[in-house]
Amino acid sequence: MDTEEVLAFFRCRRLPYLDRFGPQEAKLPTENLLEQWRRDRQALQATVLERFPGEQVAPGNEALLAAMAAGAERIYGGQIVAELFWEAEAELASSEVALAPSPETEVELPEDGSTNKTPALPPGAVPEFRSVWVSSSLDLLIRDPALRSQDRPVYLPVHIRLGKRPKPEYELLLALQAELLGSLQGQVPKCGFLILKDGKWHLVHLSRRRTQVRRLLQDYLHSLEQAEPPQVFMARSRCHLCHWREHCRQLNAVAQPLSLLPGVTGSRYPLLQEAGIHSIEALANARLEMLQAIPKLGAGVALQLQLQARATLSRKPLWLQSPPQALPTAPVELYFDIEADPRHNVAYLLGLLVVEQAEENKVVNYYSCLAAEPREEGQAWQQFLQLVQRYPEAPIYHFHSFEVQTCRRLGEQHQTDPREVRQLLKRFVDLHSWVQRSVVLPIESYSLKNIARWLGFKWRLPEGSGAHSIYWYSQWLETRDRRYLEQSLIYNEDDCRATYCLKNWLSQGSVLAPVDGPSPDTWAGH
Repeated sequence: MDTEEVLAFFRCRRLPYLDRFGPQEAKLPTENLLEQWRRDRQALQATVLERFPGEQVAPGNEALLAAMAAGAERIYGGQIVAELFWEAEAELASSEVALAPSPETEVELPEDGSTNKTPALPPGAVPEFRSVWVSSSLDLLIRDPALRSQDRPVYLPVHIRLGKRPKPEYELLLALQAELLGSLQGQVPKCGFLILKDGKWHLVHLSRRRTQVRRLLQDYLHSLEQAEPPQVFMARSRCHLCHWREHCRQLNAVAQPLSLLPGVTGSRYPLLQEAGIHSIEALANARLEMLQAIPKLGAGVALQLQLQARATLSRKPLWLQSPPQALPTAPVELYFDIEADPRHNVAYLLGLLVVEQAEENKVVNYYSCLAAEPREEGQAWQQFLQLVQRYPEAPIYHFHSFEVQTCRRLGEQHQTDPREVRQLLKRFVDLHSWVQRSVVLPIESYSLKNIARWLGFKWRLPEGSGAHSIYWYSQWLETRDRRYLEQSLIYNEDDCRATYCLKNWLSQGSVLAPVDGPSPDTWAGH
């Protein structure tokens, strides 16, 4: 077993099970962006090695032990393998069990608090141990100048990651590597370090993670013994890059269809289950008073979920009474979408679709304000401002809050007159917000992709996504192959056109007589 498997289990309890036992034909290819992140991490590791030279070792305990015995200040690479033991009785009786060394070894793991004590055994009883071999690829070990064990130096684990801040999963991996190190050097490190994207070293105290990592390891082993993969709640924000996402969706559509309903979150799902609501049909047909009485759910959320269930069952949009306002129209309308690359901290493409009413026809033109280099972001921003100033009365349609947030950042970063930015943002019309307050749709997610595809809109690059946009720009910067930029331009233009498609449909739907239903003001939070 590898520590990366345990880390994957922490992120998703189904992922490593499917990697081992799932139908490989259902596994999607690895996303290009994930490969890019892997290369970025290797580049960061190389940078750390250059700044802090040390000994590089081959995989295996022998090479690692030799470098440790020689007292190397820093040890890069390598792979540690150790057998970790714990008491079987403790596994059943308590979630706070101690990983123990092999009964045959004299190495003793020090306790770091009362939470790590194993339950007392009757006099004369012989504890029953379970064990598992665990391997871990190491980024870096550093010698602790203050500690020695049996006249040998003690080493601390260092993990190199691309994150901007320490995450629990990084700390858990450090804690597990510390346990493995303890089996080699006779002392479990009580701290380790994280080196993150900014190059800074972050000290991590591992004591508070030891109990958690032990429970995680045991839970993972237990999951591998089951005949079926663990049931999980799919979180779209976490699953969109996973190679099992389509397979998991099919599993949940059969076993947990309610979990795929928009608005049914990871915290709301068990509340509905406890109330006896196990299907979309049951939710749609339940008495509203009963749903609103579910503790911690809330009356507005209950109403929202029931309306969503009814729209899903009918496969038709459910228009609400009293739309907040009619969508603004004008002789010229602008449709706006931004492509950004967080790896380089740049909004590299500000796309604008200009729709002009000319007699009985409409003239549609797409404009791209492109930063071919991250340093050109300010120029692209100024180009965009000049473009929208040509049409001072035109509403600017966009989808969700990203465009507003990014324009505020661009204004501050590039020292635009705050009054100009405020006037610009007053013209923005967020269609995502308008959808939320006006209509319930029979879809699984209220993303622009899902809504526009339900309306029949087709992207020229069917697999295009925000993740692909980041990858394309990164590849352009690395290879100077202009095809990557062209793909970003096509994708951005189609996003603008999808926004235009949605606005037209909403304008037509808003004049329809809404069904007898509640006012959207009665269910804040939709």
